[in-house]
Amino acid sequence: MTSGNFASYSIDGITVNREQRQRQDDLDVSDLLPSIRDRGLINPITITREGALVTGERRLIAVKQLGWTHVSVQYVEDLDPINLHLIELEENVKRKNLSWQDECKAVSTYHSLQSQLNSNWDQGKTAEALNITQQLVSHKLSVAKELSTGNTRVTEAPKFSTAINIVTRNNARKRDSAIAAIMDEPDKGEPPIFLGNFLEWAPAYDGAKFNFIHCDFPYGINADDHDQGSADDHGGYADTFETYAALLDALRAAMANVVSESAHLMFWFSMDHYDYTLRVLSDMGWRVNAFPLIWHKSDNTGILPDAKRGPRRIYETAFHGSRGDRFIVEPVSNLYPHPVTKTIHMSEKPTGMLRHFFRMFVDEHSIVLDPTCGSANAIKTALQLGAAAALGIESVEDFYNLAREHFDDDV
Repeated sequence: MTSGNFASYSIDGITVNREQRQRQDDLDVSDLLPSIRDRGLINPITITREGALVTGERRLIAVKQLGWTHVSVQYVEDLDPINLHLIELEENVKRKNLSWQDECKAVSTYHSLQSQLNSNWDQGKTAEALNITQQLVSHKLSVAKELSTGNTRVTEAPKFSTAINIVTRNNARKRDSAIAAIMDEPDKGEPPIFLGNFLEWAPAYDGAKFNFIHCDFPYGINADDHDQGSADDHGGYADTFETYAALLDALRAAMANVVSESAHLMFWFSMDHYDYTLRVLSDMGWRVNAFPLIWHKSDNTGILPDAKRGPRRIYETAFHGSRGDRFIVEPVSNLYPHPVTKTIHMSEKPTGMLRHFFRMFVDEHSIVLDPTCGSANAIKTALQLGAAAALGIESVEDFYNLAREHFDDDV
């Protein structure tokens, strides 16, 4: 959030309106001091032409403690409209006189704008920018979503703590009713999948943690527009990079409340995003093997991105990773040939192929989550291998209905 136009300004000439700011004078800046001392001030503070501080109080305190007399600044009047709006939102969150409803809306708008400007933006970065915890960001986003829908129980709540309790209990009731047959009543015979959105489900989840996560997110390669993608025959779904990044963001945020401290991950991805995906998963805390698992489509079926300039892609790749010192069940080869099946979903993963790779991760101690389960073949395969419990989440109603209808089919 910079204008690109910086000036040197006397520190003594900068004023701080303490009545409007939540921060206190004794704010700890010890984490900033070494970086600023060794590398200088990378991000300038923002002030008005009259010298009133707009953003950067911690940086201002740090340079004062380092004995600086002048500091690099940018003037709020020089910022473009989007960055000015972001700064105003950031400062509004820090005001004392903002209602909890407006604060939730401001956090939501700030997070949304930053996510649009930066595909790597996540709830952790929003928390860092606003100097609040990631859990609080998650809560405020959840409440803001209910405010936007006009949920009167939330909008009329007397305070934020009441609102988040209402939202949390409501989400818990939805979750419990949807997965009771899976986690607590396994004999009812209901397919262990439910219709929902992982982006909304994950922040409110507070049940048993999962120790094997199978992710088959949209790859972010616009496969629904490819002639060979079968979207017309099997239904399409959003396959933009923004969708892919948002789901990765949700997985990152879910590491604390959804994923067990000792867990395995199998994550399908496009080689177009190899470096990005490896970096993001590693940043989440997964120990990722750089050599992916490979499904060779033995019937020579695959996407042909450019028939005049390149080959048909007849394999797909998945990273496998671990959290904590979790051992595999048994080793298997990292390449497996299997023909394509498209009974339900244009990007369906066949159970025969999944069974080969799942033998490494799944046994009677496994609690399995597939956050975008599509055909639900991964959930079916995990249960066939004896998993203690499994849960699939699918946001597209047509896929959900087909997955339930065909869940007992042999594939």
